[in-house]
Amino acid sequence: MRRASIDIGSNSVLLLAVELDSDGVITKELLNESFITSLGKDLDDAKKFHPDSIKATYEALSEYKKLLDKINFLANDVIATATEASRVSTNSREFFKKIKDELGFNIQIISSDGEAYYTALGVVSSLEKSEEKIIIMDIGGASTELIQIDTAPFKIVKSISLPVGSVRATDWKSKGEFDSKVSEILNKDFSDYQTDTLVCVAGSMTALASIYLGQKEYVDSKVEGMKISFKSFTEFAHDLRNTNVENLLMLFPFLGKRAPMVAGGSHVAELIGNKLKIDTIKISTRGLRYGTVITGGIDEQYI
Repeated sequence: MRRASIDIGSNSVLLLAVELDSDGVITKELLNESFITSLGKDLDDAKKFHPDSIKATYEALSEYKKLLDKINFLANDVIATATEASRVSTNSREFFKKIKDELGFNIQIISSDGEAYYTALGVVSSLEKSEEKIIIMDIGGASTELIQIDTAPFKIVKSISLPVGSVRATDWKSKGEFDSKVSEILNKDFSDYQTDTLVCVAGSMTALASIYLGQKEYVDSKVEGMKISFKSFTEFAHDLRNTNVENLLMLFPFLGKRAPMVAGGSHVAELIGNKLKIDTIKISTRGLRYGTVITGGIDEQYI
C-alpha cells in the first residue's frame, strides 16, 4: 500500500510518500522533500503568520501537489499535520482553509501530545530492538519536545513541550532576549529526562549533524544513527555561533534558508543537553511525518 504525509512545522514543510508492507513497515520511499518556510518567524510579537511565510508555505504545498500528482496520489488522501506555530497563530485556520479549497490538502493542527506521540513512533521505527528505553529531543522552529518512551511495547511514558525552537531562539537572539527567556523556560526539574544518550530528531539537529560531518550536500544515510559526544558537540556549537551566515552558506550550501537558524538551534540543544546531563547525542532522521504515515491517520484525541 501507499501513503503520504506532510508535516507543517514552525520552520519547515516536509513531504513523505512511501510504500508499506502488510505489517505497516516502510519498504520504499517514493518522495522525501523539504522546504524552509519559517512559519514561526516573528510569531511571538505578531501572533500570526508573516505574509512572506504564508507565501513560501503555499508555494511549497503547491510544489508538493505537483509531485504527488506525478505518482498519482491525491492531495486529499495525504495525512497533513501542523504543530506549534499553527497552534499559536491567530490566522492559521484561515490559511489552512485556503489550502484545502485551492490545493486539496486537509491540514490538521495537532496537540503537543500528538506531536510527541507521532514523532516518537517515527523515531522508534528505525531503532535497534535492543533499545528498550529512550529519551527523544525534537527541536522544531518554535518548540522543543522532550519525550520519554518505552519501545517494547511502544509507550509514551511522559513528554514536555518547551516553547523554544530554532526560529524563536534566532528571533530572541536578534533582540537580546535569548538568555533571559531560555533561562526561564529551562528553570524546571528535568530529572525524569536525564539520560546518557539523547536521541535527537528533526531538521535543526540533522542539519547540525551534516555540518559536523563537513557535508557540502546533505546525505540522509550518513546522518541517520550517527553518534556525537556531547563534549565535542558543545565545542562545535560554540564555533558555529562565531560563524556568520554568509560563511555557513559558502561552506555548507545545502543549508539554504535554514542557515540563519542553525546557530540558535545548536545553542538550544547545548543548553538542554547540559540540563539532561547527557554524554552522547544520537541522530535520527525520522520523526513526525514517519509516525503519521506508519499509522495512516491522526487519532481524534490529538486534534
